[in-house]
Amino acid sequence: MRVAAPAIQCLEVDGVTGARYKATRGFYEMSDRDGAALVKAGGFIPSLGSPRTGGYRCPCGFRPLFRTCSRCHRILTQEDRT
Repeated sequence: MRVAAPAIQCLEVDGVTGARYKATRGFYEMSDRDGAALVKAGGFIPSLGSPRTGGYRCPCGFRPLFRTCSRCHRILTQEDRT
């Protein structure tokens, strides 16, 4: 289970199982039991993005948020909105 540190200064944590975990770029890879305990103590499950419903659908396959596609530079119309 991947858990984000409650603060960037937190470099190591001891789990409830007795294992010690070192942070890598602010994240801990730990067991589910230790991860749940750290979340309860102030850590959080990192969100690496979520699907979005807005924006446009470009024929090149990209889904830009703005009218001009940043991949192919095509100007999209209202019919291209999702």
